[in-house]
Amino acid sequence: TKAYNVGLDLSFFDNRIELIIDAYLKKTDNLLMQATLPTYIVNNTGWKGIQPPYMNTGAIENKGIEFTLNTVNIASNGFEWRMGATISFNKNKLNKLYNDDASIPGSISGTIYTLSEEGGPIGRFYGYNVIGMFTKEDDFYQKNALGEWMLDKDGNRLPVARPADSNDDLYPIAQRGIWVGDYIYEDVNGDGKITVADRKYIGDPNPDFTFGLNNTIRWRDLELSFFFNGSVGNDVFNLVKLNHSDPTAWGNKLKMVNDYAKIGMIDENGSLNDISNVYVLNPESAKTQRISVSGESQNDNNRVSSRFIEDGSYLRLKTLSLAYNLPKKWLAPMKLDWVQVYANVQNLFTITGYDGYDPELGSIGQSVILQGIDNYRYPSPRIYNFGLKVNF
Repeated sequence: TKAYNVGLDLSFFDNRIELIIDAYLKKTDNLLMQATLPTYIVNNTGWKGIQPPYMNTGAIENKGIEFTLNTVNIASNGFEWRMGATISFNKNKLNKLYNDDASIPGSISGTIYTLSEEGGPIGRFYGYNVIGMFTKEDDFYQKNALGEWMLDKDGNRLPVARPADSNDDLYPIAQRGIWVGDYIYEDVNGDGKITVADRKYIGDPNPDFTFGLNNTIRWRDLELSFFFNGSVGNDVFNLVKLNHSDPTAWGNKLKMVNDYAKIGMIDENGSLNDISNVYVLNPESAKTQRISVSGESQNDNNRVSSRFIEDGSYLRLKTLSLAYNLPKKWLAPMKLDWVQVYANVQNLFTITGYDGYDPELGSIGQSVILQGIDNYRYPSPRIYNFGLKVNF
């Protein structure tokens, strides 16, 4: 590893304002990572004692800049207010891979969730992009920018891309194929079929910046301090939602499954198997796909896709503390020099748009290519502390 740093430290107004700027570049060669196992060994976490070996896989770099501002806002008549703020910008890049592959997949139980390519950030989420839901017959056919039907040479409407089977044939528009209440995926390569070739980058767990804000307020023998931290611009892959949002599968479900895509008929005397007679009753509020008989839908609605990418930005009150130093005159009879009574709470609250329990996820198995995936991680607990510090 080679590291380069450039720093600047400035002070103003008799050191009441301090500004620290630190820019860095860190390059690491011979990065040790676990190899990706073949699919016939089941998964990448080992099976029957088989664990992926560690290999020198490539070279990465991290570069960024950090700003720290420390201030004494008030210092007068026994009252003091100090503040410290930090904001950090970091970018990582996979510079080179030592094997013949141009990318490293990040897998859990044989399913790829991330992909890291030479020249790009590490561990970006990789999957299918959901662009809508089939809610009525018209959604199965293409329109141009003017809203007109696109026709083939025989005057038939051109279908939108649908998943294909192992023979590369499109699954039919049918209840036992692709139907209203199924999701529409982006046809990335434009071949009219949804296959593995249509996967793309759908999110990035790397934040735009992270920050922290610390305040300490003292009045005579009483001290109050609180520390906020947070992250902005990072995505989270909600694997819990993927595993518990299928209204068809067995097992525990999230509450959102109550808002599955409900299918109704235009003509109650007509057929549920007629695509021109069915539609989704709740297209605006549906939070998950239709209910179908096991194996009926061929759309694989719970595949790795942008449906499960969420904004992981957050603001957290990490620590709140209150302390009181007992007056010296109280301590003299007890032969004590200093006594402090204190109470603090950690992780008091978090402001975030993330649906899961905790947006601060870290990585799975300390892997740099599997970051920001909510794989049933236990949330940060709220901790209350009360104590007494004594100097004799």
